[in-house]
Amino acid sequence: MHWADAFTKDLTGQQVISTGISPSGPIHVGNMREILTGDLIYKASVDKGLNSRFIYLCDDMDPLRKVYPFLPQTYSQHVGKPLYVIPAPAGDGKYSEYFLAPFLKTLEVINVKVEVLRTSDLYRKGLFTEAIDIVMKNQDRIRKILEDVSGREIETDWAPYNPICSRCGKINSTAVVSYSFPYIEYSCKCGNTGKADIRKDDGKLPWRIEWPAKWFALGVTVEPFGKDHGAAGGSYDTGKKILEEIFGKNAPKPLIYERIFLKGKGAMHSSTGINIPASDMVEFAPPEILRFLIARSQPGRHIDFDPGLGLLNLIDEYEKYEDAYFNREEISNDDSRRIYELSRIDTGKKEDLISFRHLITLVQIYPKENQMLVAIQRNGYNHASITPELSNKIKVVKAWLGKYAPDQVKFSILPLDSTVSLDDREKGLIREFRKRIEGMEWQPDQIHNGVHELIKSSEFDTKEGFSVFYKVLIGKDKGPRLGYFLSNMDRKWVETRFEKVVS
Repeated sequence: MHWADAFTKDLTGQQVISTGISPSGPIHVGNMREILTGDLIYKASVDKGLNSRFIYLCDDMDPLRKVYPFLPQTYSQHVGKPLYVIPAPAGDGKYSEYFLAPFLKTLEVINVKVEVLRTSDLYRKGLFTEAIDIVMKNQDRIRKILEDVSGREIETDWAPYNPICSRCGKINSTAVVSYSFPYIEYSCKCGNTGKADIRKDDGKLPWRIEWPAKWFALGVTVEPFGKDHGAAGGSYDTGKKILEEIFGKNAPKPLIYERIFLKGKGAMHSSTGINIPASDMVEFAPPEILRFLIARSQPGRHIDFDPGLGLLNLIDEYEKYEDAYFNREEISNDDSRRIYELSRIDTGKKEDLISFRHLITLVQIYPKENQMLVAIQRNGYNHASITPELSNKIKVVKAWLGKYAPDQVKFSILPLDSTVSLDDREKGLIREFRKRIEGMEWQPDQIHNGVHELIKSSEFDTKEGFSVFYKVLIGKDKGPRLGYFLSNMDRKWVETRFEKVVS
């Protein structure tokens, strides 16, 4: 049973699955484990017949904590201000929307249908009014819970609410003086004093208290979150106790997931610059692959993400699952059908699928799509034209080749008349193969077997013999599997090329 189905197996009644990501910087592939874990749980609960709601809380009320590496130093003046009021790094919009917009566009591309809630809107509309009032009337009890569960001492001037200063606009430099519904009096380090209305977005709850307040206000029943929040004494433990003892509600069922690491660089974080924006990944990988990355992995296991050869192998694996689903290939994984169902974007059956690896070869042989179409048809695919879907896939392949492909899969075809330095033995091998082409069926296996038999009967060892062909075609010692490679090229061109290098 797939982990999402196993998680929802015992759920009953109405479900509210909640996720949350702060738009403090580029929302990256590592963040996608949050939203996609929630999406898979949501889809599993719907498939189970449960009345379910899936929400994403954009924490745009969070303050800018520091000048991140991707920001100019001029942003030091905005440190401590809520993200939704700070100007965007580019353009006329606001900081939070600048990073949120490409993320929401990515969610559309990868078929995540989620209700987007901005915390600033929830505060502004008074959704947290009751929760804030309860919190302010139970400060001492909440303080004790935080100290008992987390094991750390709370500052004497601590209060469970952070007003936004009406003068400097900062949320991290104010101190609560008194509370009388609906106003909280405060003083600020800038010298200002004022009142914050808890019915508006005049301030916010600290994270460890805001989390259970959101559960209370929105009726959250399920929430996935990272292992840092799930550690003993962490924010889930304190939130659970606050929700149960202060708000009188049951805590959501948790699903704790591990982090995603960028190969060779460590865990992905917006603040460190060690990340790949999710909006970038859907430019250089098929959209299904981001879903597949999460669906195929147990949440409790960390993921090492390699955008180079590792991504290509991941795409190969997805295509095997797809072939197995449509009975084109067998695969041993019992969960493969369910993983594919939860990963795919288009639910319709696809025919004449051209693999990602095949396109990698084709786009490097044929720079123009009309040339590529002839090669596709020659390979037996039923394509009368380059469809928009195929054209987009070609664009994705080119993006991956340009940004992340390792040298071992990249090549360029040498011009027809380019010279190559060959000794007499090498010329003899090419000349002999040139003779055999005339009676050879131009198919991958026949070509490969023909070359292999020729090399076996020559003075070359296998590796050295094959390298002669690659030297003539791409000027390298290695390349794509030769029979497959040559079968994708125009037969007459290959004959002419071989004739020229030995003449």
